Amino acid sequence: MEFTVLFLAVTVTMLVAWRGPRLLALSLFAMVLIACIATFMHHATDTLKLSF
Repeated sequence: MEFTVLFLAVTVTMLVAWRGPRLLALSLFAMVLIACIATFMHHATDTLKLSF
């Protein structure tokens, strides 16, 4: 679910960058980048339950 939201946020950011003001596009890009990094860190720090 969160990847769908991230994809839609990137899509909106690209549309704003294409047609909207530059400051808004850069702000949206920064917010999406932070959200992507936070999502990556959330999944990268999960402990794996391995049974050997």
